[in-house]
Amino acid sequence: MQQALDSNILDRLIALGREQGRLTNQDLLAHLPVDAMSAEDIALIVIHLEETGIPVDLDDSLIASHAKPRPLPRRSAEIIPFPDRAARMKTRTAPPRDAEPAPSKAPIPGKPESKAVRRAAAAAGLLVLVAMVSLIALFGV
Repeated sequence: MQQALDSNILDRLIALGREQGRLTNQDLLAHLPVDAMSAEDIALIVIHLEETGIPVDLDDSLIASHAKPRPLPRRSAEIIPFPDRAARMKTRTAPPRDAEPAPSKAPIPGKPESKAVRRAAAAAGLLVLVAMVSLIALFGV
């Protein structure tokens, strides 16, 4: 809050708020030096008034007119790849037009390859379980 803001002004606003039952933008504009205040100062006064039990009906125009404009976000640099790298990436990612797509070599469920993987995973899990039980028995945790 500004140092120049007198406690008498706040007392008058509190008395007016209790008399009317609430305060509006017009009340704040009439009793406060709003033009010389920042949005934070106005917000602090409104908070103080509401803490004393006086509802303040604010219109966004009161704070928005005193808010500092936000600076525009800085534009970041655009990354441009080297021409030879871009050409290599295009040839690397684009499939040849004459070629047919290669068949996928994913294991088919029910084949021995997928069963072997499942057995290996089960064995590894069992090994970890045995190791954990032996560590608990060894250290008594």
